[in-house]
Amino acid sequence: MAFDNLPEQSQERMGPAAQAYAAEILERSRKVAESSRVVLDQAYGPDYWQRVDLYLPESESLRDLPVLIFLHGGGWSNGYKEWMGYMAPAFTDLPAIFVSVSYRLLPDIRFPANLDDTIAALAWVHKYIAGYGGDPGRLFVGGHSAGGHLAALATLRRDLLAKAGVPIEAIRACLPVSGSFKFEIGELEARGKAMLAKPEDAPVASPITYVAGNRVPFYIVWGDQDLEHVLKTGMPMVDALKAAGSSVEHQVFPGFDHFQISIDGGNPASPWVKKVRAWMAAT
Repeated sequence: MAFDNLPEQSQERMGPAAQAYAAEILERSRKVAESSRVVLDQAYGPDYWQRVDLYLPESESLRDLPVLIFLHGGGWSNGYKEWMGYMAPAFTDLPAIFVSVSYRLLPDIRFPANLDDTIAALAWVHKYIAGYGGDPGRLFVGGHSAGGHLAALATLRRDLLAKAGVPIEAIRACLPVSGSFKFEIGELEARGKAMLAKPEDAPVASPITYVAGNRVPFYIVWGDQDLEHVLKTGMPMVDALKAAGSSVEHQVFPGFDHFQISIDGGNPASPWVKKVRAWMAAT
């Protein structure tokens, strides 16, 4: 996928604020890609959308670097991996590797195809990242919105990770931004209903279902002006992880809406970025 040749996506599924956000981060990411050492469009599967972009530190001699794998948002129906490259400079100078993941979207697929893609992307990174200077045992998994949901769910599905050849100890932390963590069969909003093949899949698609036995640290953030389902499921997820004995921290950003908190991921001064950088450097 070239930045100037992205497939068109329906604007009807995106409100004005989302459209403005998408245009801003795409342009910022384009500039980052043009000025950075990158390896674009690496395939982890046969589908057009099963690709990753790698943003690398300037030095080619660095080895055993921590890796941040990040999934875009877009309500499971919109978005490109090209959206998230603007975040890369805040991490590549750590030094670290930043990997932006694309995955198949609604309406062409339904859950669990997007989860399958997330697992497959993690498996690809674990298998090949050493060739780019990364440490396959130091993977950090995050995402915004729908991507945060998929990052959390994939991290907690130890059975699927093991089947794909990814040892759970390789995942050092999960970092969801404005994610959804619980779907109620009787309370699914329209996009959530569209994601599921059938309403009965709601618990299976809910990260909160799988917190038992988790030992991967979580750092969960959202804005106090965020979307309703984010506000509704954030603290229950934090509480469920704590009750399960997991290490979890969370932060609510005052005055931030669903898109501002994502844009802040490219700000080196952001408390979220500082926290993630510290976790990555400490492993």
